[in-house]
Amino acid sequence: MGMRRKVIVTVEGPKGNYWRFTISWWLREIKEIIEREYNIELIIEEVDGKDEFPTVYVDGEPVMTGVPGEEGYLIEVLKVFLNRYLGSG
Repeated sequence: MGMRRKVIVTVEGPKGNYWRFTISWWLREIKEIIEREYNIELIIEEVDGKDEFPTVYVDGEPVMTGVPGEEGYLIEVLKVFLNRYLGSG
């Protein structure tokens, strides 16, 4: 079995910001599910930014800005991007 591809998900927003924390927390909650489904190693990081609402990047590509109403929406946005990005759909 080969090495799994590393995919970096970055959450950019003001340090200590509630929404940045929330998005990062949701990503940590779904990390194992996404890793298994796509056979990747998901690295979640946070970086400081100035915008009130966070922006989520996958390997430097912007995927979403703002806060979804629920964790499920974040999963769907991430999966649609990963399907295209990784050639899985």
